[in-house]
Amino acid sequence: MDRDSHYILEILKHEIPQHEYQQYISKISLDLTTSTPNHLIFITPNTFIANWAKRNYTEKILTILKTQSHGEYQIEFTTKEKQNKEKTEKTHKKYILTSNQSFMSTHFSFENFIVGDCNKFAFETAKEVAKNQAKWNPLLIYGNTGLGKTHLLNAICNAVYKRLPNANIIFVTAEAMFNEYRHRIQNNTMQHFRERFRKCDYLLIDDVQFLSATDKFQEEFFNTFNVIVQNGGQIVMTSDKAPKLIDKLEKRLKSRFNGGMMTKIESPELDMKINIIKQKCAFNNIALTPDIINFLATQIHDNIRDIEGILINIEGITAVLNIPITLDVVKNAIKDREATERTTNFDDVINLVAKEYNIKPSEIKTKTRGKKIIAKARKIVAYIAREAINTTFPYIATELNLKDHSAVSKQIKSITQAMEKDNTLKIEVQNLLSKLKQNI
Repeated sequence: MDRDSHYILEILKHEIPQHEYQQYISKISLDLTTSTPNHLIFITPNTFIANWAKRNYTEKILTILKTQSHGEYQIEFTTKEKQNKEKTEKTHKKYILTSNQSFMSTHFSFENFIVGDCNKFAFETAKEVAKNQAKWNPLLIYGNTGLGKTHLLNAICNAVYKRLPNANIIFVTAEAMFNEYRHRIQNNTMQHFRERFRKCDYLLIDDVQFLSATDKFQEEFFNTFNVIVQNGGQIVMTSDKAPKLIDKLEKRLKSRFNGGMMTKIESPELDMKINIIKQKCAFNNIALTPDIINFLATQIHDNIRDIEGILINIEGITAVLNIPITLDVVKNAIKDREATERTTNFDDVINLVAKEYNIKPSEIKTKTRGKKIIAKARKIVAYIAREAINTTFPYIATELNLKDHSAVSKQIKSITQAMEKDNTLKIEVQNLLSKLKQNI
């Protein structure tokens, strides 16, 4: 591909919806000074659009490139600020990256990782292996998608580089590692694969649940694993599940994984989600009112990465339409992202509220005097049951052992008035309503 590769964006214009092109692609440009014929670097206005473009347009662009010429291509989306910073560091860094691995970022560090009860242990263990090579081998960080596992891998890379500028670091996804293995097998160059991976100081593998590609690859990885550990190297991996739940993973690999340190990242608490949104807004110069930030925090649960997509939508809508960011605009921006609702019943509400306040469902269904938390939970159940699933007053009265429908009405009125006076309580209830909708 020649230096006129910037026309790829014009071709893409006809491959995607017009409004999508205007919001995102029209703001992207090819950097002709740093791009090479097979490595195209696109400049975006901010990190949000860079990440959005990477997830949504990389495959489309690669497909278009392959229809025009033969060869392997690498696509990268970055910001001008990030690119300038990386240029100053490039001559010193010795990260080893596979040909299709381009997501290692200097932006993600321990300093800008927001710590809460849900991830504190994972954060501390990651910092420890960055300071003390091979203290725990391997370190496996697991949890649902979008909770910060990849951020911690990046943070380890950056911390190790600061401590050991000449360290030999490999940062790769399990899928990319397998693709390189397959390429080496096909070209009879497995010795290059072994020299690359077995001589590193740090091997960091993202999404290791995809490691179970073939038995032969697992055998190769097992041997590579042993050599790195024997040589005093450090292995850090992330996964969306614990090793025992990874399908088709060999027992000897599960044994190796279990023999190290494992730490799980849980879903974040509400205060932490609010802090994450504030941080991302500050980094990208997006001004949101406290009410909007609180509302967004109640809409996002297991996948914190969704925050980026939502903020991109908000920024795009307000920029194109030249309107201020209001709560109604934000609600419209996330409407399409809401999960498909399922049929929800009264017991779902009971179980959700009981879990939230660490009480038994049976306690909510009976009159328990003297316990404020149970009285509060009963009012919230009545409110949500009426608000979210339109349960009748008589049914709620029967299930909560209340006298009649007027007692239910009083419960709902009481919690509604309390929410009007207490914004924290209002956010709690909104959070529960959103969880119920998303079946969490």
